[in-house]
Amino acid sequence: MTALPAPLQPPVLPASLEPPVPGGGPDPVLASVVDNRLHAIAEQMADAMLRSCRSMVFQSRDFVTGIFTADGDWVATKDYIPVLAGSLPSAYAGIVGRFAGDVHDGDVFILNDPYHGNNHPPDITIMKPVFHQGVLRFWSVTKGHHVDVGGTVVGYNPYAQNCWEDALRIPPVRLYHRGERQRDVWDLILLNLRLRDMVEADLLCQIGAATIGERELVTMLDTFGVEPVRAAIDYQLEASRRHMRAEIGRFPDGAYRAVRYLDDGGAHHREPIAVRLTLTIRGEHATFDFTESDPQVVGYANSTYANTAASVLIGLFAVTDPGQRRTSGALAAIDIVTTPGTIVHAVEPAATSLCTVTACETIVETVWAAIARADPEATHAAWCRGYAFAAMGVHARTGRPFGVTGALKGGSGATAGFDGWDVVGPPVAMGGGREVDVELHEIAAPTTVLRQEYETDSAGAGQWRGGLGGVSFWRIDQDDVDVLCIGSGTLGLTAPFGVAGGHPAPANRGLVHHADGRVSEPLTNSLIQLNRGDVVEIHTSGGGGYGDPHQRLPAAVATDVRDGLVSAAAALDVYGVVLDPATGTVDDAATARLRAAPPPAGGADGADG
Repeated sequence: MTALPAPLQPPVLPASLEPPVPGGGPDPVLASVVDNRLHAIAEQMADAMLRSCRSMVFQSRDFVTGIFTADGDWVATKDYIPVLAGSLPSAYAGIVGRFAGDVHDGDVFILNDPYHGNNHPPDITIMKPVFHQGVLRFWSVTKGHHVDVGGTVVGYNPYAQNCWEDALRIPPVRLYHRGERQRDVWDLILLNLRLRDMVEADLLCQIGAATIGERELVTMLDTFGVEPVRAAIDYQLEASRRHMRAEIGRFPDGAYRAVRYLDDGGAHHREPIAVRLTLTIRGEHATFDFTESDPQVVGYANSTYANTAASVLIGLFAVTDPGQRRTSGALAAIDIVTTPGTIVHAVEPAATSLCTVTACETIVETVWAAIARADPEATHAAWCRGYAFAAMGVHARTGRPFGVTGALKGGSGATAGFDGWDVVGPPVAMGGGREVDVELHEIAAPTTVLRQEYETDSAGAGQWRGGLGGVSFWRIDQDDVDVLCIGSGTLGLTAPFGVAGGHPAPANRGLVHHADGRVSEPLTNSLIQLNRGDVVEIHTSGGGGYGDPHQRLPAAVATDVRDGLVSAAAALDVYGVVLDPATGTVDDAATARLRAAPPPAGGADGADG
């Protein structure tokens, strides 16, 4: 068994910091100014990436930025996609561990290998050291999901049996040395990619953003001074540590167990895979023990330790104060325990490229289901899981390679007092991603988006219902297009669960309407070939519901029916609300009689997995 590794441990700090007194101690005002400035720099870096990127993946905000001190403290991030952000400490440790004592002004480092600290191969980490007056003070970091990282299939390879079939492996290496581009390294990477122009442009986008971070960090040190900035950071890290401990301390002591499942591991493992968690709360400390999880499989869904740690952080931050900073200080209150060689701690040569999707979602669900046993009002019903179709090939009109993903995102789970958000996507992003413009989808690939909209009754019912999922139709406009069906949440076992009597949401599903009139149902995590006139139909699930649907205000149900979010049949059969068919108004007397009867079957709490 292994505990939380050194890369994710916080710095050694005093047990507490007394409030500053005149003439001594850290200045809380400056500490706040520096903290806000660090996060503003991370956001400025992210904005630069969004404005200068080329791929549709980056345009959907599938990237993060971060700032580390020279001592390894994680002090700021812009986490559009939290599963990327939570693995930054491990990537930092991988690069710094390789080049310790051999870092120079003007260097730029790259990493994507999951067995050298990265989370999974498509998310490429770029790190730039920040020197001030000749001394290393910070690291400026960007990480983004690239449209092509080699391997036998562009993007994700459901047929990968090992890490070499999965993707090109890039250990920690320099892209620039003392400001000089390392052409041999660039050629070695780019010559192994099909979409090399797009990847090169996005790498330069990352490097440019890291350079902006470098510039702004040097300006901050010039403005406030090295020692005041260091004291301010220590002050904020300690505040972050105390904040997370206080949040964990709100939960009752105990051991809380949960199990959730991945649909499968890819083409070579078509059985559900269990992630088992025992969450132990002791005072202001939490231990996440995954040691009883299933073994790793032959397939691309295995999770690296870095991805598991990032997924735990998503689950934990989602049920604690949203005002918390994601820093090294917050990590002092938790331990993550795994067994190497399991689905949550893959060891070489396991393939891992899908882990930030299906494994992450499953791990997050175990955290929320375990928290539901400790304090149901603090947790979420399950969100949708990622499910999409990706088209790739060479565009007959332009002669250029293309790769696009199409599907309206699913909904989030409800919480005590609030409905879920509609079509915000799975918990890997926690709403940080965005839909790609339909026009860009059609320009980039030989496809036509025929329809995209919310889907009625796609959310789990409850006193507070889940957010809605969507339905999408898009047509293939040339022959011989490879289409990857990717994701999870297509089984009743893995559909979004409800909490406290809330109902689960429907599972994800997809169909292909072939031009010759046939209708087929593609196997999830498989590659198919489609031709001109074939239409892909994608239904993404909503989020799970919270609380008994019969406790939902009848007026709220009537409003949902009027807006097309809930059908009149579901209002009657699931929510127990009788509506006048002509006016849509609530029949109060009939509703009261119906709700006095025994509740409908199927409303059991699904958090047990």
